[in-house]
Amino acid sequence: MESAPVDRAGTLALARGSRRLLAKAGVDIVRLTAPSDADVIKYLVHEDGFLRVPVLVLGDLLVRGFTEDLYHEALAWERHV
Repeated sequence: MESAPVDRAGTLALARGSRRLLAKAGVDIVRLTAPSDADVIKYLVHEDGFLRVPVLVLGDLLVRGFTEDLYHEALAWERHV
């Protein structure tokens, strides 16, 4: 777990190897394939320019946010790839 703040450049570097993104956005889950830098910034970078949400990197899957259902989906998705 990272304890230092992660800025926009660090967030983009973290996401660079991702080919899939699951993002908790309000009550919805956004599912993207081949997320762009703009997608990463939109869903991961807070308005203050830093990463402020839990992020799980699982192979080429990037998961933003945490709910039990979201992690179940992420782990099931990873098993089927």
